[in-house]
Amino acid sequence: MKKRRSIHYSTLVLLAALVPGVSACGDSFEPVPELLGTWNATSLVVDGFDLMDDGMTLSFTFSDDGGYSYNVTSDQLDFCDSGPNCSDEGDYTVAGSQITFDPGTDWEETYTYTISGSTLTITTTFGGSTFTFTFQKQ
Repeated sequence: MKKRRSIHYSTLVLLAALVPGVSACGDSFEPVPELLGTWNATSLVVDGFDLMDDGMTLSFTFSDDGGYSYNVTSDQLDFCDSGPNCSDEGDYTVAGSQITFDPGTDWEETYTYTISGSTLTITTTFGGSTFTFTFQKQ
């Protein structure tokens, strides 16, 4: 697994994609089929401003073994350490409406999500700002 970025907004971007997933049960996972696969962000609204309107793209892929990966292009959140594009991977778990990225690590973050059909929505408040991520399943 790669080293995690230290930028606090990276966790928020990561959380949006990580929403779908699998249920944790000790060291074993039970895949949740409707959450698995690739999700493409259609909007990323921060305090009323949609960062996708400025050309940013974000996609997450969740696998049935509890792993995820994501890709960002034209970064608008200072998410990428070394330029406008980046990608990374890690582990996640899902329990009820909560998703936890990189469980058991120093970078562990838990968020609440909803999924309706092929739409995944994650809303959170971080640093006094509201973040709403909306994804469509590929």
